[in-house]
Amino acid sequence: MRILVWHGWLLEGAGSNVYTARIVETWRQEGHDVLLLCQEPNPERHPFIDAAGATGRISSIQELGPEPAAGRAVLLRPHIGELLPVFVYDEYEGFRVRTFADLPDQDLDAYLEANVTALRDAARWHGSELVVAGHAFPGAVIARRALQDLPYVVKVHGSDVEYAIRIQRRYLALAREGLEGATAITGASRDVLDRLVALVPSVADRVTVAAPGVEADRFRPMPRRRALLHTAELLDAEPARRRGRTADAARAAAEAVRGRDADALDRLAGSYDQNAPDAPAPSRLRRLADRDGPLVGYLGKLIVQKGVHHLINALALLRPRPRALIIGYGTFREWLEGLVVALDRGDAGAVSFLMDRSPMTSDLSPEEIVAAAGLADDVTFTGRLNHRYAAPAVAAVDVLVVPSILEEAFGMVAVEGTAAGALPLVARHSGLAEVATDLEARIGRPGLLSYQPGPHAARSLAASLHTLLSLTEAERDALSGELSAYARRRWGWQRTARDLLTAAAGGSTS
Repeated sequence: MRILVWHGWLLEGAGSNVYTARIVETWRQEGHDVLLLCQEPNPERHPFIDAAGATGRISSIQELGPEPAAGRAVLLRPHIGELLPVFVYDEYEGFRVRTFADLPDQDLDAYLEANVTALRDAARWHGSELVVAGHAFPGAVIARRALQDLPYVVKVHGSDVEYAIRIQRRYLALAREGLEGATAITGASRDVLDRLVALVPSVADRVTVAAPGVEADRFRPMPRRRALLHTAELLDAEPARRRGRTADAARAAAEAVRGRDADALDRLAGSYDQNAPDAPAPSRLRRLADRDGPLVGYLGKLIVQKGVHHLINALALLRPRPRALIIGYGTFREWLEGLVVALDRGDAGAVSFLMDRSPMTSDLSPEEIVAAAGLADDVTFTGRLNHRYAAPAVAAVDVLVVPSILEEAFGMVAVEGTAAGALPLVARHSGLAEVATDLEARIGRPGLLSYQPGPHAARSLAASLHTLLSLTEAERDALSGELSAYARRRWGWQRTARDLLTAAAGGSTS
C-alpha cells in the first residue's frame, strides 16, 4: 500500500515523534511504500529512511542506502520558512520557535498554507492511497484542505487537545474542520479520545483507540551495573556531547540559586545544546554504577508540566533516600537543578525563591528542607539521551516514575520502562491511569504502580515509592519480570501499525 504520513516535527524526543518514526519503520518492514513529510533535519541517522529530499524539489531526492526491507520509506521536508510552531516551547536548531498559543493569525495562516501545498504536491507525486495526519490540529485541517477524495486518518496525541484546541477557539474551529472530514480518528487511549469528543462531539462516531508500542528489541531487562556501564561506553563515542551541558554550567546554576538570580537560570538554558547529552554524562553513569542501593529514574522532557519537581521533593522526604537518575532535556532544567541545589543546602529561602519565581510548587516544611541536605549527591542528570542510550539506562533503574501534571494521552515512557524491567510508578490520571490499571490488573496488585496526583502529589509519590522500594529484592524481581514480558507482548508497534490501517478501512481496533 502507498501510505503518506504527515508529521510536523522531528523523529526523536517527544512521544509523537517516536510514534511517527516507529509506524513508518514498521510499515516499511511489512512491505508498504511510505512517504513521510516532517521537519527531521538528519534523515541519514534513521536506518529506515531510504531516501530524503524537500517537497519543492522532489525530483532531486537523495538515496541513503539504509538497511534493506520489503518496503520503502522516503522523507520529504516541507518548506515552511524559519518559523516552527510548537505546542510546548522547546528549541529546534535552524528554526525560530513559537508556541501555537502565541502564534499571530498571519503566521498561522502561512504555516498552514505551506503545509497544505506540500501535502497536496507530495500526495500527487507519490500516488498515495491513504494519508495519516498527525494531531487533531494541525494535521487534520492540513489534510482536509490538501486532499480531495483521498481518505485520511488522524492520530491524536494529547498535546494538540490540551495546548491548542482546548485553550483557543480558533484551534477548536480548525480542528473541527479537519476532523469532520477524516475517515477515522485514532488516539493512544480512550481517555484522550473522550477529551477530544467533549470538545468536538460531531466526530464521536469515528474515534477508535490505537495505542502506541514499545521497541522490545531496545527496551529489555539488563543487570544494573552492566546497563550503566554500557550506556557510558556508548556515550563515550557520541560527538554531540561536546555541545552538551558542562560542569561549568552546573556550577553557574548553583551560583544563580545562591544569588537568587532568576534571569541567570533562564540564560543558562540557552548556553548549550539542549538536544545533546551532558558532556560529563559517561563519568556520572560510571560513578553511579559503583554505588549500591535502590535507583529511581525519570525519562522525558524537563518542563514543569511533567512534574519532575514532585519527584525531587519526594526524594527529599524519603528515608532511607534512594538514588535518582534523571534523563531528559528542556529549558526548565536549570530550575530543577536549582531545586536540587537548594535542597542539598537545606536552604528554605532558596526553595521559596524558586517556588515564587517559577510554576513549581512545594509543601515541604522548613524542617524537611533542612533534613534534605546532601540531596545532590543522590541525583544524577544526564541531559538528553535518544532511545539508543536511554533504553539501557532505563534498564538500570528499579522504579521509573512518570509524575506528569499534564493529562497524558497514554504513557509511552511507562510502558518502555516496564519493558526494560523497571517497575513503573505513574500519576493516576488520564491515559496514565489506563496503563497503570492494565499493569496492576496483570499482577493483581491494584494501586501498587500509581499514586494520587494533586496538591500533595510529592507526599503521595514519596509514600508510593516507599512501598515499592520496601518490597524485597526477590519480590521486585518477580514483579518486574512478569510485567516486562507482558508489556513486550501487549504493546507492539506492529499492532499499532495494524490498528491504524484497520481504522482506515472502517474497522474497530478495540
